[in-house]
Amino acid sequence: MFVGGAAWAGLDNALAAVISAAATASGRQVVLTTTKFDRFARNMADAGEILTGLREREVLFGLGSSIYDWHDPFGKLFLRPLAMVAEFEANLNLRTREGMAKARAKGRLKGKQPKLPLAARKTIHRRYHDPDDDASLADLAEEYSVGRSTIHRIVSGTIPRA
Repeated sequence: MFVGGAAWAGLDNALAAVISAAATASGRQVVLTTTKFDRFARNMADAGEILTGLREREVLFGLGSSIYDWHDPFGKLFLRPLAMVAEFEANLNLRTREGMAKARAKGRLKGKQPKLPLAARKTIHRRYHDPDDDASLADLAEEYSVGRSTIHRIVSGTIPRA
């Protein structure tokens, strides 16, 4: 049985839809399928709890094109290491975000630097908005050897400041 649109609504809504489908399915096997295990559960405890809850309702778990039974020894052998890897990836991403936040707070993570210096950006902004100067986006882009999108970004925003 396929429950469409569940991926957009989030895991809680997807689980509710599958459990509802399992309650109404008579004689048919219901399978909750995901393409990536790390999107299904962020740690081993959550994975075990969700998979146990699904199995209690006789819902199987599908990963990609394969279907696994949480009570089957092979299913547990296969799914537990996946849960460990998912938890490791979640912790790694969290640590990366924390490190970036610390660097940003210290002023070491500034993002991509502007292609043109501040003085040039101010001049471009002034010239483009000056009614006496008929400079177009293409003219300014050619003059400063940058793309039109760079000039557009400068002139569409507020007056550049340091």
